[in-house]
Amino acid sequence: MMLLGEFACILPFCLMSFVYSTNQIQNSCRGLESSHLLDKAFPRYGRLPKGVSYVYDTEAHVHAYEFLKDVTYITMDSSEILKQCRFFPNEFSVFFIIKHSRTYTGKECVLVVGDNDSNIMSIEISRRNIFFIYKSKKVKFKNEFLRDNKWHTLGFSVGGTHVTMTTDCINTKHKRLKRMFPDNVDAVHKTVTIASCDKNNGVFQGQLRDIIFTPGIDATTRACPSRVPRHTHMNNKLPIFPDTYGSDSPGPQWEDCTWMDVGNIAYDLYAKSLKVCVNGIWKHVTVDVKADIPRKLDYLELYQEIKTPGPGIDVHVFTIDGEGMFAVFANTRKKLDDVSGLYKWKNKKFMLYQKLSTYGAQSWTHLKIQNGFFLAVANYGLNDQPQSNSTIYKWHRGRKRFKVFQTIPTWTARDFEYFKIDGKDFLAVANHAKGSSQDVESVIYKWNPSSQLFKEFQSIMTTGAYDWTYFTVEGYHFLALAQAFNGITTLFESRIYVFQKNGFYLFQTMETNGATDWEFFTIAGSAFLIVANAYNYGPQNFKNKNTYLTNSVLYRLNIDKKGFERFQVFSTYSAVDWEFFSIDDNSYLIVSNAQNGGNEEEQLTTIYRWQGMDKFVPVHKMSTLPNTDWEVFHEGNDLYFIYANAKGRTSQVLKARFYPT
Repeated sequence: MMLLGEFACILPFCLMSFVYSTNQIQNSCRGLESSHLLDKAFPRYGRLPKGVSYVYDTEAHVHAYEFLKDVTYITMDSSEILKQCRFFPNEFSVFFIIKHSRTYTGKECVLVVGDNDSNIMSIEISRRNIFFIYKSKKVKFKNEFLRDNKWHTLGFSVGGTHVTMTTDCINTKHKRLKRMFPDNVDAVHKTVTIASCDKNNGVFQGQLRDIIFTPGIDATTRACPSRVPRHTHMNNKLPIFPDTYGSDSPGPQWEDCTWMDVGNIAYDLYAKSLKVCVNGIWKHVTVDVKADIPRKLDYLELYQEIKTPGPGIDVHVFTIDGEGMFAVFANTRKKLDDVSGLYKWKNKKFMLYQKLSTYGAQSWTHLKIQNGFFLAVANYGLNDQPQSNSTIYKWHRGRKRFKVFQTIPTWTARDFEYFKIDGKDFLAVANHAKGSSQDVESVIYKWNPSSQLFKEFQSIMTTGAYDWTYFTVEGYHFLALAQAFNGITTLFESRIYVFQKNGFYLFQTMETNGATDWEFFTIAGSAFLIVANAYNYGPQNFKNKNTYLTNSVLYRLNIDKKGFERFQVFSTYSAVDWEFFSIDDNSYLIVSNAQNGGNEEEQLTTIYRWQGMDKFVPVHKMSTLPNTDWEVFHEGNDLYFIYANAKGRTSQVLKARFYPT
């Protein structure tokens, strides 16, 4: 967990200093990717070192490396895999694709990292055991798998006080470390050696297809596929029947079972199904999924279509105490008699509840101040009147309706953002433009308890402002501003402001490209910001081609650099909104797709799942109506998605389907 310290100088002309734990100081090894060690050890072209041969396994139809007992040491500098790392990671994984076809004559070394004085870690095997060794500490696993002259995937994951050995992506064994893997081991100028350790340990006499080193303990997804198509045989028997079923003979015989198998149970790894033998046939066993079993998103299905007064650019879901859940759409038509629709969740459906007057509505947000409940809408205004009024509505408990409470003068407003600081209520408006100029003051309002109204607190000069996003990190308050256009180009800066004493001050700038939305979230103590870059226009795209094809960027708070830095880049098309959500221990991102042209692939809406060292990986692509905003909401154990249709009067609610992990 990061801890923010005190400011080291007088604002606004300073950066923030950070105080962080010893572990974070020592493990500043960040942003590393998986390394394929054999690819690095052996050039694609040229002669192999003496004692190394490249062989072909005719049975498995794969190439692999083989080593003679007098092999020359196969080494590389640790900087090849630990770039810009001062210390060796205290969480890492190593996976081997390995086959042993000879008789073991003693210990054989597969991999070692260290130097002449001492080894950081090594992996050795013998006929009976597999050893993970670190700083002279030895962890022993039984060698039950590598004696059958067949290919196996063998992996070690080290983290905290445990080391885990995984074999063939099926069998997992955990061992407790007598002493935590050290987090302050110098990694500079160490040597990585493959297939041999030293003169006291034998050279590995099997075959190696690959060695993958991954900082972090989430490497299973790198080495283990989640499912293999067109294979339905069971290859992972339950421990209570260790001698009944094997995994070496896939094929039709696994569709049937004999009378000797009746009543026995086995687990079908690829179908992720528990099966029982009934009258000579393997049948699926229905198992009740309990609430405490982790779930993963399987797919989304259409649940409800909602007719709205006009195309929607924003949808906002909220709950009023004692009244239930609501969704309000920002309908964008710029007419004097325009309305946006408020819907109430009733009998598991959203039903039209109230029509609210708006003028080119862009964004809604809800506010709860003392015992009052409010809705604020940012109005773009009419085309010929750049100065307009945005409206705050208040919930009337007696009439159970929203009534106009306060109007605020705005200039082509794009967004309202509500937040609290030290018990005080604030409302920030993003003013987009003033007449023909993109430069206009955006205003932060503060609730006045005496007048019971919002009063101006601070104005900030902005350029083409589109979105405010409020977030906190360890008690510090930030506002991220998305700026979309400066009158010449969409490729210019967006900003982050930090609150200190009497107002918000500039903290950091990032180059964005038609930025329309920021989304803040945390994963495992790390703070992230992702921007939706929606449009590419200006001198950088002088041919004005593929204007909606942009790179949206995920940033992570870097403690050492005292700011957010690029972490991952996503190729997006007409993206104007990101939404983060979690399902049990799994984290996801969904990106909107306004579908301004593009080919069929570019018109799909994508969901990404966090996969540790693999970062965010696309796991679902859906054909949806054009959408500009997503919201995720729960009811009991059910998870729903709702989006605003950017080009039509039909928006949709989708429902998630799960499978247990």
